[in-house]
Amino acid sequence: MDYGRWTSTPYTLPGDDRSVVAYSVPLILDDGTVYGVIGVEMLTTYLETMLPYTELQNNNTGTYILAETGEDLDSDTVNVKSVDVSSKEGTLKGTVGEDITLNRLSRNIYEMNAGKKKYMVSAYPLELYNKNAPFSKEQWMLIGAVEEKNLYAFGNQVFAMLKLIILITLLVGVVCSYIISRRLASPIAKLSEEVAEAQGSRDKIPKLSGTGIRELDQFSDAITQLSQDVLNTSTKFLRIMEMASVEIGGYEIRFDTGSVFFTENFFTVIGAPFSADAVLNLDEFRKILRDFTENYFFKSESGDTNIYCVRLPKRGLRYVRMEVKMEGWVQVGLVEDVTTAMMERLRIEHERDYDALTGLHNRRAFKRESEKIFSHPDKIGHAALVMMDLDNLKYTNDTFGHDWGDEYIRQAGRCLEEGTPKGTLSAHISGDEFNLLFHGYKSQDEIRYQLDKLRKAIEGKVIHLPNGQKLHLSISGGVAWYPEDSNSLGVMRKHADFAMYQVKKTEKGKIAEFDQDVYEEEFRDSQIRCEFHRFVKEELVTYYFQPIVSAKTGEIEAYEALMRSELPILKSPDVVMKIAREEGALREIERMTLFHATQEFKELKEKNLIKGDALLFVNSIASQHMDREDEEEFARRFKNLAKQIVIEITEEESLDYHALQHKKNASAFSGVFALDDYGSGYSNEKSLLDLAPGYIKVDLSIIRDIDTDPDKQQIVENIVAYAHKRDMKIVAEGLETPEEINKVLELGVDLLQGFYIAKPHPIPTGINPLALKTISQFYT
Repeated sequence: MDYGRWTSTPYTLPGDDRSVVAYSVPLILDDGTVYGVIGVEMLTTYLETMLPYTELQNNNTGTYILAETGEDLDSDTVNVKSVDVSSKEGTLKGTVGEDITLNRLSRNIYEMNAGKKKYMVSAYPLELYNKNAPFSKEQWMLIGAVEEKNLYAFGNQVFAMLKLIILITLLVGVVCSYIISRRLASPIAKLSEEVAEAQGSRDKIPKLSGTGIRELDQFSDAITQLSQDVLNTSTKFLRIMEMASVEIGGYEIRFDTGSVFFTENFFTVIGAPFSADAVLNLDEFRKILRDFTENYFFKSESGDTNIYCVRLPKRGLRYVRMEVKMEGWVQVGLVEDVTTAMMERLRIEHERDYDALTGLHNRRAFKRESEKIFSHPDKIGHAALVMMDLDNLKYTNDTFGHDWGDEYIRQAGRCLEEGTPKGTLSAHISGDEFNLLFHGYKSQDEIRYQLDKLRKAIEGKVIHLPNGQKLHLSISGGVAWYPEDSNSLGVMRKHADFAMYQVKKTEKGKIAEFDQDVYEEEFRDSQIRCEFHRFVKEELVTYYFQPIVSAKTGEIEAYEALMRSELPILKSPDVVMKIAREEGALREIERMTLFHATQEFKELKEKNLIKGDALLFVNSIASQHMDREDEEEFARRFKNLAKQIVIEITEEESLDYHALQHKKNASAFSGVFALDDYGSGYSNEKSLLDLAPGYIKVDLSIIRDIDTDPDKQQIVENIVAYAHKRDMKIVAEGLETPEEINKVLELGVDLLQGFYIAKPHPIPTGINPLALKTISQFYT
């Protein structure tokens, strides 16, 4: 049935004026041949009976429209073609066969215009064809339409009635409100006049007459009672203040009326020369307060509370706490004599902030005050933080006892206090440690001048010891500058401390300035050492292998394992060895080298990436050897490589005979040694005799430019003659030119090694063809 189709335009049959729509289906054989068409025609009047328009609206004004469209039904505007209409009295019959435009309002709800009328429409699609049928794009729809004014007729009537009811209610309310307000206005106006009169007389309790309105009468009675209560409370409070052991006074200013009130003892508390009977207006009283707060301010306790210090004739200092509050147009102030409490507080603060031995600031106070200074960088100018250590305190304590040690500290503190200008922040931090902070200067030179004066004062200070000996005060110090060295107080502490310890390590008794270059060098050294310990702990090492070839054939006879660190900061093996000596970690380097180099050589051999029968030259530190446990593990893991391992002893370390004997007797090695860097290190001849090596590696400092230096040629000629008589082989290291190769071949060396032969790599590369050509041509 996928080929069936409904006609979208009604038509009439010949001889019959009634309109019909038709449905036709082609007749198709199994082989696809069309042999006919069958169709059926349906009267549109029959269709209209299937579309009961009476169900759409109570007064039968609704209309059903059967329509067809080829447009997307999800669009905001859909154009449809009217096929048939079912309505009362033929409404919208004129649209049959015409296009109608539907404007979407919401899902399935549209509006349309027809015959100068606006209709509300509900449209639903009718599935007449399968999705893949030839006519599936012809979408049929059933549309229900009602004229807009008919649809909303009832609602419009209800809305009009509601508006009429509201209007009538408002008119009634206005009339009633007017009548009631007239009855209330007269007594309320009288009550208002009485309240205004009572405001003008502040020393009387207001008497308010009744209004006949219960709520207002209750309110006026409450005002009268409240006024009486306030007066009673004020009287009691003033009596309590007068009887209190602590002097308390107060005042009130009303900015709306310009009135001022103050207690009898207010001026006594603040120490002002005015009596309690003084008559002052607002401006005069505010001037007294302003002079007091500006001239006697001591410190702030909170946002509204301050402490003031007043010096009274014959009575000394008085501390007054004043708290001020604003409430609308009213300002209220309370003053209290807190002299006793403040004196005790200041005593406690002094004990908290000052060192009992020297009278200088202690560590906590110095930190607080210096941070306070640095919180206002615009006022610091040029500054210098000086950190100091007493040099002879331990000697004094150990020799003369701690009482004289305390005297030494006390005299040092006095010297620092007397030798620095007023405003310098001085502190005894702990034990032998002192800090100074110079601040507010225009230049470094001004501070250097003060430091020079202090240095002279220190050098001139003499302490007389119990045995009659005179001990000169000696202080080592470091200086950090603001802002030249840093803008941060914390960083300046580090810099000054570093400068001080540089002095203590070199020449005590000096005050030196911070040196950024020395600091960075020390920092780099510290960083390198930190990385070295990580390097050793995690064994972050790999090895490159450089071929050693026969001087006769150019074939590979051995590989030298060369250490490479995996850390960028420790790329140089010389740096690794230097730090290992300083840190006492040579044994760890020895173990790491032997195990890692041999393991990587073993893996290359198993993968056939190197010549299998070649020897492995492993560098070994002359003064070190593995312990028995490591030797046993090494022998177990690399027993098949023992005959190929040659232990290469560097000439940079003096031979340790105990370590050498250990290596000769170790089962893990072949017992064959190579003497490395011959000619560059310790006593060469003695090393040759003690070690009796199988290989002698001539240092590159001798091989370099040997083709042009007769003295170097003579040295190599002598060692070759010595070695060949004792079945030793000579290895020429560091060959970089064909001329050097020709000369060492001429001198009779046995093995060749260098960048010109082959560079070291994790996986060894082949021999340089040019080097092989040079060797071949030499023997041709």
